[in-house]
Amino acid sequence: MLEIIFSASLRLTARFLRQCRGSAVPTFAIALVPMVALVGAAADYSRANNVRSQMQGALDAAVLAGARDDTASWTETAKNTFSALFQPKGISAPTPSFILNGDGSFTGNVNATVPMDFLGSFGISTVTVKTTATAMLAPTSPESEYCLLALNLTAAQSMKIAGNGDITITAPSCVMQVNSNDSDAVNLSGNAQVSTTDNCFVGGLRTVDHSSLSPPPDAVCKTLPDPFANYLKPSVPPCSYGGTSGLPSYTYSDADPPLPGKTYCGGMKFSGNVNVTFPAGTYFVKDGPIKESGGTFRGDGVTFFLTGDKAAVEMSGQANWHLVAPVSGPMAGFAIFLEPPRSPANCPDSPSSISKASFTCRSSS
Repeated sequence: MLEIIFSASLRLTARFLRQCRGSAVPTFAIALVPMVALVGAAADYSRANNVRSQMQGALDAAVLAGARDDTASWTETAKNTFSALFQPKGISAPTPSFILNGDGSFTGNVNATVPMDFLGSFGISTVTVKTTATAMLAPTSPESEYCLLALNLTAAQSMKIAGNGDITITAPSCVMQVNSNDSDAVNLSGNAQVSTTDNCFVGGLRTVDHSSLSPPPDAVCKTLPDPFANYLKPSVPPCSYGGTSGLPSYTYSDADPPLPGKTYCGGMKFSGNVNVTFPAGTYFVKDGPIKESGGTFRGDGVTFFLTGDKAAVEMSGQANWHLVAPVSGPMAGFAIFLEPPRSPANCPDSPSSISKASFTCRSSS
């Protein structure tokens, strides 16, 4: 009996080994596992991508809303806009962050964690999606020529002109732009008289005594992005006066007139009722101001490149300045350039403590 059973078993085994009609079944079963994984991964990826798209749209709208808010609480406006527009199902609501960049643009960032259904079986329980958005409002006068740019976004008295004598700053074909949102962003006092073609002040204007501004500031002024953020500035040569030169800082005399290409470390000082004509070229003034107590100052095709600590233009006394920027070269269009992190400008950034002065700034055109 056992021999019969054993013999039958051998015959069945041999028949099974010769049979090939059912070979597709185990092959399909083996291939089914990665196929299901791929379908599941595609479903999970589609869900994560959908969350990211919704989040990007909400963040774009939030950054624009914050940029247009133009108040100190602009970040709250942006967050509220994002929360109202992005209400996902099945994930925790993310918290965005918003910053005001140095160039005047507004940026938002947000991350969200999306749980995975199918991929969780393969050890991938969540996927993080990230979005970012940046908005930059167009300047009030995009076609105009700017002769003064005060780019600091929060500084008080970003532009200050003060004194008890006659003060005149004339820029008849230029726009003055002050980005600071401080309530006292522009401060005029004494007999300051400022005349331009347009005045765009993001923050407030304060005029006292007999000071005046013409024309009045624009009713609506938006931040002007730093147009020189990527500007290739010239290298400053070693100190010709002051600093490491072994000489004292520069004081004007007829025997030692200022010359372009030199670096005046510690600043430049002009005393008395001098008459100075600057030859064309670039004057580097480092770690100190240009100071005068009166006189006449002229220059055609000149640039004063101010850099370092305490770099500034200080006018005092009865003085008359007439500068024309160069028409070519690396500093074309700049009569005065105050290097960041302070404000670059074609006219003085903050000529304070003026008692009796006149300043005329012309473009290179």
